[in-house]
Amino acid sequence: MFPLKTILPGLLCCLFSVTLFAQTPALSTTAEEVIVTGAKFAQSRDDSPLNVTVIDSATVAQNTDLAQLLNEQPGISINGAYSNPGKDKSIFLRNGANNFTVILLDGQPLLDPSSLGGAVDLRLLSLDGIDRIEILRGARSLLYGSDAVAGVINLISKGAAADPSAPREPSMYLRAAAQNYGTFEGGLGAAGGDENIDFQINFDYFSTRGISEAVAPAGTSTPFERDGATRQSTTASLNFHPLAGLSIRPSVRLAAFDGDYDAGSFQDPDNTYTNDLLAPALAVDYLKNNVSLGGRYGLVRSERVFNSTFGTSEFAGTNQQADVFGTFTAGEHTFLTGGLQYRDETLDNGDALTDNPDATTISPYLQAGTRLAKVILLEAGFRFNNHSRFGGQANYSLALSANATDALGFRVSAASAYQSPTLDQLFGPFGPNAMLQPQVSNSVEIGTTLRDPDGSYSVDINAFRRTIKEVIQFDFALGYQNRDQLLDNGVEVAASARISDRLSLAGNVSYVKGRLSSPDGNGGTTESDKFFRRPRTTGMLGLTFNARAPFTARLTGHYTGDRPDVFFDAGFERLEVDLDPYFLLNAYAEYRLLKRENLRLFLDAKNITNADFVEVTGFGVLGTTVRFGASIRL
Repeated sequence: MFPLKTILPGLLCCLFSVTLFAQTPALSTTAEEVIVTGAKFAQSRDDSPLNVTVIDSATVAQNTDLAQLLNEQPGISINGAYSNPGKDKSIFLRNGANNFTVILLDGQPLLDPSSLGGAVDLRLLSLDGIDRIEILRGARSLLYGSDAVAGVINLISKGAAADPSAPREPSMYLRAAAQNYGTFEGGLGAAGGDENIDFQINFDYFSTRGISEAVAPAGTSTPFERDGATRQSTTASLNFHPLAGLSIRPSVRLAAFDGDYDAGSFQDPDNTYTNDLLAPALAVDYLKNNVSLGGRYGLVRSERVFNSTFGTSEFAGTNQQADVFGTFTAGEHTFLTGGLQYRDETLDNGDALTDNPDATTISPYLQAGTRLAKVILLEAGFRFNNHSRFGGQANYSLALSANATDALGFRVSAASAYQSPTLDQLFGPFGPNAMLQPQVSNSVEIGTTLRDPDGSYSVDINAFRRTIKEVIQFDFALGYQNRDQLLDNGVEVAASARISDRLSLAGNVSYVKGRLSSPDGNGGTTESDKFFRRPRTTGMLGLTFNARAPFTARLTGHYTGDRPDVFFDAGFERLEVDLDPYFLLNAYAEYRLLKRENLRLFLDAKNITNADFVEVTGFGVLGTTVRFGASIRL
């Protein structure tokens, strides 16, 4: 385990040694005109043919739970977002499995080779220190490699998002909040520097008594015990500018999660789970005239321990990724990027006498973009992946957008992506298959945007079709096999409108339908449109009020449609059920005090109608939760 409890006090001492000055709180909306996900450099929205959702800094500051925040975004469903806080969470982006979405921190992937699908545990990730979130849907392996089949979610930290030319007066941030179910949270951070060097450091603590993860079956006389959880996380970064145009940014993220869990539906054993995450990274950028050079290195080390009635199970893995690239720009709207990416995954089997299973991937790539006839944007790219286990595999990306008027635009794209077999599938203890091939997707997307240049309204419509071949499934007789084919079709609509100077409305609705084709063993195929815990229809509608006084209030409703589920009873019998749709009503209000409005009081209520619903059969969900607290920036 990482010595997190011994490292944190030293980091906290650094926080309190900072000289404090008052400054305006960073609650303004992050500018959506500039995006960094989709290319190897920051670019204007007008210079990108891709549709990127930006969750701005104000929205991030008003939320504390990453899973619940992502659950409100078009095309995304987080199973477990409203279950016991310590329960595992799964991301279903456009009906893709949890392992088909890559989570990035400042553009670097957070992966866990020791997990079954390689995805990072969402319970480790705090919003403290995060400036904004960019969501890029679709096949995105061109720049982000394996796993970016459904899309990528890029968490951009405040240090990485800082403007090098902005003032760097030392500042300090404090936050504390309480919630029912015995839940408490706190955060503190500091930042400062001068024209040559600046720093950012944040610490977050979360603790809850929670509810029982599993619900007691009807007729049970003894109530199930609560399953509590705690999380501690620290992020720190340093941005050094030794020369004009040169930036060197080392950073580190440490996180530790401890929680109780129940082993299955309607069962209440005394189990515990811990997960420690260490993620150091280094980013180097140099810009001179029309040439920019960059380098990235990131390491993610995860150690997980399960203590259950079956004994203790330990899992550990390390992912390392390095990326070097360069971009040449000609004029304002033409670029050419070339790069080389190296990825190494290692699974710690805990046996000093045998080699740890590993896999490496070396991937050169090219990406180019240009503006034609002033209103047409064209972007294309190619990537070749050389994997140490399955050999070569290529990806492409092609995107085009056109502006019919200043308000109306269209876009179309086609791309491929892949996911490498995980180390558990290749070498794990249950049904490994060293001959597995990657799962490969091809997707087509069309979209249109109607947006008032003055910002009074916007409408985005996207339709997609995605095919994934060589889908890896577990066969009880043969182990893991490249066996199935998956077809997903869907549409997403997101809209916003400014009703008045004080009122604004925003919402989205998504629909996706999938079909899984599997061999029937007799030379034919069987088809299924059942995808457990993945709703076809989701939607969100929110009304925001900004008073003349420094007061903000928001009311949101979130709809999740019906979906099938599967569970095993105490006798290990497999049962399938259909889960009813549900609607959650949430509210948020904040009031800012002091001369610079740098003291914020907030009240956050979830499921205010106390809706009775099910996310996972046999597991409980939170009723009405009320969170209140304060934050101050000095």
